[in-house]
Amino acid sequence: MNTSIQNPFIIFETHLKNIHTLLSRNEVSQDNLPMVKNTFWELLKSYQALKNETARMEKSKKDMESLVKIGKAINSVLDMDRLLNLIMDMVIKVVGAERGFLMLKDKETGELLVKVARNMEEELKDKTLFTISSGITSRVAREGKAILSTDAQTDERFYAQASVMNHNLRSLMCVPLKVKEEVIGIIYVDNRMVSGVFTEESIELLTTFANQAAISIENARLYENVVNETKIRMNLQRYLSPNIVNDIITKKENIVLGGERVECSILFADICGFTSMSAKFPPERIVHTLNEYFSAMAKIIFGNQGTLDKFIGDCVMAVFGAPIFTPYSARNAVKTGLDMLRKLEELQKKWESEGNPSFSVRIGINTGEVIAGNIGSPDRMDYTVVGDNANLASRIESYARPMTVLISESTYVKIKDMVVAKKLKPIMVKGKSWPITTYEITGIQAPEEKGKNKRRFVRKNVSIFATFKITGNSKTNQCIIQNISAGGLLISSRMGVPVGKKILLDFTLQDNNIFGGIEGKVVQSSPLKDKQSSSYFKMGIEFISLNNTHIEKISNFTANQTQSQETYVNL
Repeated sequence: MNTSIQNPFIIFETHLKNIHTLLSRNEVSQDNLPMVKNTFWELLKSYQALKNETARMEKSKKDMESLVKIGKAINSVLDMDRLLNLIMDMVIKVVGAERGFLMLKDKETGELLVKVARNMEEELKDKTLFTISSGITSRVAREGKAILSTDAQTDERFYAQASVMNHNLRSLMCVPLKVKEEVIGIIYVDNRMVSGVFTEESIELLTTFANQAAISIENARLYENVVNETKIRMNLQRYLSPNIVNDIITKKENIVLGGERVECSILFADICGFTSMSAKFPPERIVHTLNEYFSAMAKIIFGNQGTLDKFIGDCVMAVFGAPIFTPYSARNAVKTGLDMLRKLEELQKKWESEGNPSFSVRIGINTGEVIAGNIGSPDRMDYTVVGDNANLASRIESYARPMTVLISESTYVKIKDMVVAKKLKPIMVKGKSWPITTYEITGIQAPEEKGKNKRRFVRKNVSIFATFKITGNSKTNQCIIQNISAGGLLISSRMGVPVGKKILLDFTLQDNNIFGGIEGKVVQSSPLKDKQSSSYFKMGIEFISLNNTHIEKISNFTANQTQSQETYVNL
């Protein structure tokens, strides 16, 4: 048993024995009466301490019983909305708070978002009013440590927190929701009028509760992910290669409804003389041959990191460089065309030996800007590209000779050092008022391997909540650090910062080293869209104010890490 728990019992027993000894010996006299009185008062104090300790132990027992019940209740819920509401109701009840809220961290940007709240309806209705303790929540999320204040109005930590002072907050607690040392959110509760509502026991209880809640939230999130990823995978595998589908799933690339302008290469492959061939053979044999042909072509497209846009009757349409950007998209498209011709030659020999219909194809490729996006519903989307450059690819295909690959000048410019090509006479195509230059491809060669630049510092992939301020601006912005080295880091944030601008970063590494006011410069910035089509930014940051101690701490943190093949900024 703990000494702090033993003492009230031992002291009470000692004083009781002393009183008993004096009384049993009839040694109570005028001389020793003061000693008896003192012993009696000590006995009363010991009794009160024993009573308090017994009450504390009883409360601790009830708290533990409550936590066991809570654990059973929340661990059985997988619906996220229902789970978060259940957690918030239990928090208010268990710690006796007046009001509170639960925030979860956006994994893409680090933004802390209120998911559920109690007794804060007015603040939530008007976002301009909801400024309560933003500094506190950011600090807890950044450092991963709980905050308790028994009287926030006199707590010097919050003198600069206008939200705390303006809303007359008295007692408050804020604890992190952590899974394997990663902060996934926070729980905040307060009391606007009464100080001393929360104690050290309260913060311990809320922290233990939060640890249970975080595991339940992560389980619900994993369940949601499995359900969503299964739907996404089944849909995407209809038109993307398995490798690209895996990239989208594992890297959390977002495929959403709507379109965006992208540059890509579009391939059309059309069967020559399909109508006349159909008249010579039964439909069943035609369908069998087409299925074998389309299956082989789809495999080749996927193997070259292409997207199978659609089958248009007897025509195949494929896209390279969208929806996921891949280097050498034009080269991949041309290589696909040549691979398709080689495979078709094999199939022609097979079909002829079997007495089945055989045919040739024409292939046309163009590279340029198009509108690429998903059309349909979230449960069933069809990915496609539209625009003048997609139409031009189709027009070029119609001018190709059977069993050849014909490409536009915009495609040729990108791969001229990688292919063997013959320039043809300019052609006039529908929709264009000027001649189009085309090239017939006769071969392809692998590009020379360029020497890879070695990183100056070892980089570690992480997911760390952080905050930053743009130099000269007092606003605090939230972000996620996605990788870090002693030279710089990669962050995601709702707030985009132009290249060349300086920022001040505050973050805590997973080994509990705290970094405050670290100056960095934005060297790369790319706008992206999340699943709700909301904008966010990935930014490469170069450190410009690290001292030797900082460099040593980060270097120790990143030591013995396997460098990822995915690179964003070479720092």
